[in-house]
Amino acid sequence: MIVELLIGAGLVAAGAAAARVLVRRRDAIEDELRHAKDATDDEPTDDDEGDAPRRRKARKTERAAGPRGLRVGDVILYADTELWLAGCMELDEEGFVARLFPTPGSERAEWVAQLDEVGDDLATLSPTDEVPAGSVPTALPIGGRRLELESRGSAHVRTEGEHLPRTTERASYTILSGVGGRVLVVVDFDKADRLALVGDRVAKHMIDLLPGGDLADD
Repeated sequence: MIVELLIGAGLVAAGAAAARVLVRRRDAIEDELRHAKDATDDEPTDDDEGDAPRRRKARKTERAAGPRGLRVGDVILYADTELWLAGCMELDEEGFVARLFPTPGSERAEWVAQLDEVGDDLATLSPTDEVPAGSVPTALPIGGRRLELESRGSAHVRTEGEHLPRTTERASYTILSGVGGRVLVVVDFDKADRLALVGDRVAKHMIDLLPGGDLADD
């Protein structure tokens, strides 16, 4: 009787061990199936591969979107006066410095200056003879206002359009500014006459770019 009980207990223990082995195998198989499914879900489908160029193109379009500043041929409306940007003199010193646009035929301003790359910082200017010959000092009284140095350097000059003075490929520039938005821009060309312009920065809400341009909006 005792022997039979021992045999029965052994069979039960062996059965339990076998059951545990089967359970572990089942769990392992299920884990392998889950991993295989996850890997399949992560692989790009044909549709995904077809959409990828479109997504890249969309991202590129978003990066390219945005204001491009002023350009030759633009017409801006300032204080009920239309200013035609007939030409452009761009100063570049390992990066944007300024663009100067002649505006022939306008009584309010003879030049428009773009002082940042996107066209948020604009000024209307006219020639001045108040700048003394020689190197431009760091501070000057112009029109009864004291203007102080904002920036200076040596730049490459690119031109486009018409109604521009004689220029050279290289020039030194000095920009002075003061309270109330007064600004002076002086460009000294290597082998051409100095260009000295003085005027005022213009509040952005006072400038409208007429149809055909894309000056930044708030």
